[in-house]
Amino acid sequence: MSNLSLEKRILYSTTFCTYREPKPNKIACKHMYSFGICDLDLCPLVQEYYANVVFLPEGITLVIKEPSEERVAGNWRKVELKITLDNESEIIELVKKEAAKINKKNMDALIERIHRIYERFRFLHERGKEIPIIEEQMEEVEEEVPEELEEEFEEELGEEEEGEGELNEWGDV
Repeated sequence: MSNLSLEKRILYSTTFCTYREPKPNKIACKHMYSFGICDLDLCPLVQEYYANVVFLPEGITLVIKEPSEERVAGNWRKVELKITLDNESEIIELVKKEAAKINKKNMDALIERIHRIYERFRFLHERGKEIPIIEEQMEEVEEEVPEELEEEFEEELGEEEEGEGELNEWGDV
């Protein structure tokens, strides 16, 4: 149950919201950081502390809302998540640490969303499909190789290429 009083729950659930969109079987939320359903326990506007994992142009990001004295709507901060196919538990621990003050329903929905992201990535990987977000991160890791190691690798490649010229017509040495 929400930490809101009954009066506030009635007010928020019956008052017009610009992000609320009635559908045949549910009420959807169009807020860019929402979970897609209109639920006061998962509402980024109503809750003081809120978090979600969203896909932004810069990558998969944890967005966290916290109360602020400067802004009525609170402060939003973003934490970029470096997701690979084998670091699910690390990401969940990071999310639990960063978003420790959110309510239980929000935390459960957040963890479920992370699990679904990983399930989908594993599904695509098993079928040989490209996962652009993960591949971009793998390229970044490849680019971070020190120059000394690159030079050693190039020297080894050069030595192997020199030895390849001594093959006979059947490809044997």
